Amino acid sequence: MSNADTISLAVWDVPVPVVAGEKFAIKVGAKASSGRALTGARVEVSDANGVVVASGALGGAPLAGTEALYWAALEVPAPRDRETADYTARLESASLDAVPTRFSVAVAARPAYTLTVTVTERDTKEALDGVEIRVGPFHARTDKAGRAELRVSRGDFQLQLWRTAHIAEPQPVRVGRDDSLELTMVHVPEEHPDARWVR
Repeated sequence: MSNADTISLAVWDVPVPVVAGEKFAIKVGAKASSGRALTGARVEVSDANGVVVASGALGGAPLAGTEALYWAALEVPAPRDRETADYTARLESASLDAVPTRFSVAVAARPAYTLTVTVTERDTKEALDGVEIRVGPFHARTDKAGRAELRVSRGDFQLQLWRTAHIAEPQPVRVGRDDSLELTMVHVPEEHPDARWVR
């Protein structure tokens, strides 16, 4: 194959987090720069030790909305005993000029509890929608009532909030039962939305 027809690989729909010891679904796609069909080409995913843990064949039609991205859905096993895991996706055929692509996943115990978080603006007491909430590897976004529910596993985590033009300090949270939290964020004046980063 000429160097003019290189193949790029992509991995998407990777869940965050994945459950330790269980399989998780991803999509792997490949596209030739020439636009030629890659139907039936075999893709494989290997773990950090180079062991192939999943493989499959690219489908017969490009992904909807693309011109030539051929793809496959694969189920990949998550490790049982670590917080993150690294994988590599590649085409099996050495004759195809494709550069492997790497991806990582956050690994967590199976969620067992519901954490309900309500976020308001500190001074006005107004509900804040669109707040991104992260509790360790788990995440959610508040609705118009400033409320979000996260399914989380038992453990000690850092809870972080993010919203444009607002700030809140990260705080530790211990999860061992269903719980509710009411949190506030401080509005940062629009003319200095990044003031907290200036020293």
